[in-house]
Amino acid sequence: MTITTIQVDSEVRDRLRALAEAEHTTIGRVVARLAAQALTPQEVEARREAARTTLRALGANLEDDPAARARAVDLWSRIEAPGA
Repeated sequence: MTITTIQVDSEVRDRLRALAEAEHTTIGRVVARLAAQALTPQEVEARREAARTTLRALGANLEDDPAARARAVDLWSRIEAPGA
């Protein structure tokens, strides 16, 4: 593994430092964790397609049923809502 430097403004650096201190770790490990958790656009699309495939296997086709799609979007927004 090669160690490198990433330039960020002081606000980002301070935020990363605060996160690292709260987790009793290093800024590098915080950045590594954040990078591991973030999805690329290709990964997002792959997950969407997997979800569509699963829904179709369960007999739900959200592309063809606008009401079912609206219910699914509403449910998902409530799942992801802060404090849910």
